[in-house]
Amino acid sequence: MEKVVFGHTVEGLLVALEGHLDGPLRSRFKAVGLDLDQKLAPAYPKDQWHQMLVLAAQVLFPSHTPAQAHWHLGQRFITAYFSIRMGRALQSVLRFLGPARTLERTTRNLAYGSNFLHVDVERLAPTDYRLKVNEGGLHPEFIGALCHFGTLTTGVKGLTTVVEAHEGPSATYRMRW
Repeated sequence: MEKVVFGHTVEGLLVALEGHLDGPLRSRFKAVGLDLDQKLAPAYPKDQWHQMLVLAAQVLFPSHTPAQAHWHLGQRFITAYFSIRMGRALQSVLRFLGPARTLERTTRNLAYGSNFLHVDVERLAPTDYRLKVNEGGLHPEFIGALCHFGTLTTGVKGLTTVVEAHEGPSATYRMRW
């Protein structure tokens, strides 16, 4: 089975990039296989998605380190994603579940966007979790930001998220409140 990101996930990225999609970014996206003059495909290969994220982070946050840029891109992406139909539905579920149940369902929540992300969730204490993501990409801050800002929509206060470890495409995150 090919590892893919679904078209509505790419739609969320494009919403996050509004105002930046003309000029160089448009041609750079086309070079990696995303033609903005065409209707979005139902799915895009995982590697193509990761190239889109790198380009988006470079364009939106050129003065930041790659780690900072991908964290900020993740924050901007989750805000944009929650504005599209699929994202609004997911956000409603997260608000209902609260922070602990949201984190415990992270694999299911991320499955809305792709067919390859798997998360092992370990509850260390009632408000302390470790998440191990199998294929978050070369910049784990993006997935960390998705988990962080997605969990913030539950109303949790004092949430912190750090990348504890990163090896290849996998990463481990610690989330506490």
